[in-house]
Order: sequence, then C-alpha cells, then structure tokens
Amino acid sequence: MRGFRAKCRVGSLVLLFVIVGLAALYGLLKPISSGCIMTYMYPTYIPISTPADVSSDKYGLFLYHEGWKKIDFAEHLKQLSGVPVLFIPGNGGSYKQVRSLAAESSRAYQAGPLEPTFYGEATTAPVEEGSNLLPEDLDDFEHPSQYTHMLDWFAVDLEGEHSAMDGQILEEHTEYVVYAIHRILDQYKESHEARLKEGAENSGSLPTSVILVGHSMGGLVARAAVVHPHLRKSTVETILTLASPHQSPPVALQPSLGHYFAKVNDEWRKGYEKKTSHAGRILANPTLSRVIVISISGGINDFQV
Repeated sequence: MRGFRAKCRVGSLVLLFVIVGLAALYGLLKPISSGCIMTYMYPTYIPISTPADVSSDKYGLFLYHEGWKKIDFAEHLKQLSGVPVLFIPGNGGSYKQVRSLAAESSRAYQAGPLEPTFYGEATTAPVEEGSNLLPEDLDDFEHPSQYTHMLDWFAVDLEGEHSAMDGQILEEHTEYVVYAIHRILDQYKESHEARLKEGAENSGSLPTSVILVGHSMGGLVARAAVVHPHLRKSTVETILTLASPHQSPPVALQPSLGHYFAKVNDEWRKGYEKKTSHAGRILANPTLSRVIVISISGGINDFQV
C-alpha cells in the first residue's frame, strides 16, 4: 500500500511538472497581439574596404545582400544604385542584427503589393477604341513594384562593445559612424564611375544623404553623428531610432555617460535655434531644420521588425 502511495505522489509530481512546462511553452510560443511574425533571411555581408588612415581600424563596415545564391562582391558593389541606409547596433549589439530589417525591406521591394483596388481597376478597365491592346493581353498584366528605389542596407561592426557603460566608447562609435557615412557616399560615387567606364548609358543619380537606423544606444550615436563637426553638410536628413534612450543614460555607471548625453542634447538644442539679427530678422534657418527623427519606443516589446 505504501509503495502504491509513493508511486501516486511521484506520478502527481511528474504530471504537475508536465502541465507547468506545457503552460510555459505555450506562453513563449503564443503570438503577441502587438508583436511580430517570424522573419526568414538568407544573409550575405559584403565588407566595404577601409583606407589605412582610418583611426578606428578595429571597426568595420558591411553591405547586406539578401539571397541564397553566391554573388561576386565586386560586381555587386559596382551595381549600387538604391537608397543608402546605415544600421547602428546598440550596447553589445552586432552588425548582423540588420538582417531582419534588410531582408524584409528587400522582400517588400521585390514583391511589395500595391492596394488591391489598383489591381482590380487595372485588370477590369475596358480597352479603349483604337487601342492595339487586346483583352486577352490583360492576362499577362504584371503587378508593378510599390517602390521606385530599393534600400541598400549597410551596417557598422562595432565589435559588440558595451557602449552603455562608457561615454568614451560612444565617442569612438560616433566618430566611426561619421566616417562610415562618408565612406558609403564615396562608394556610390566609385560605383557610378565604374559603370560609366563600362559604357553604361544611364547610370542614375548619386545619393547625397544616408538614412540612419539606430537600435538602443545606436540611436543616440546616430543623433550624435548628425551634430558631429566633421560630418559633411546635409549628408543625413532622416534618423530612425528603435528603443533608444535620448534624455539620459538608463544607468549612469560613469560620469562620461552623462557628459555624452548632455553634449549631444545641447548640440541638438542649438541646432534648432534660429539665427536672428538685432532687429529680429531671421538670418539663417536652424541647422537641423531639415533633419527628421522618428523614435520608436521598445520596452517589453523591443522588436526590430
């Protein structure tokens, strides 16, 4: 009898653990109403050459390519003609975190649908009289892309450094991001010239600015890069920050962190000031008047896509 009771206790404990385990698994796998669906990626990271005179040679710059087929890196760089976007990882982050954003934007460009009504109107519109288009030709109607230009995603490799721990690290990251912005725009110029040498009739226009996307502390670094004295004028006009602290460091472990935040925010306040004469006449528009900043909060739903 005692043996039977002992077995019942063991069985009850096992059953309890199974129920708790299944409940925990369901909680992990249950879709979040404000969350995201799974993103599938086939990433390739193309290194961008760095001149020997760059001070922060420990960092790196990469161009993302979505696709499972092997590509020729040099030839791929030569065909650059999209809109440049630079991803900046946060505290302890990796440049490879760009893959979800880049993969989704690439997929949207290649097969992004327009509004369903557009297709309905296009395929049901009557054929005008005198037109050479036959009704059966509409069967081969191709859905145009929703976007005129694709996004070329770049990412800086900051060695996974813990930028939330030291203001000096943030300073180094900012300097490298400024360099990366210039290097990206120079790469488009090099690609443009290479296509012209090969006899390309229309090589497209060159981009003049880079979109910055920063995750966590990377968002603050993006804002710092915009007000850096060495940044070329008007090379950044759009910033997207994801779960980034802006006013103060989450944990001020060192005074340098507070100084860095204060300096960046002070420069931004100055950037929105209008220069006026003694008579109150506006002499120049604020230096940051053309910069758009979109800040998306994170919290417990800190997703990148």
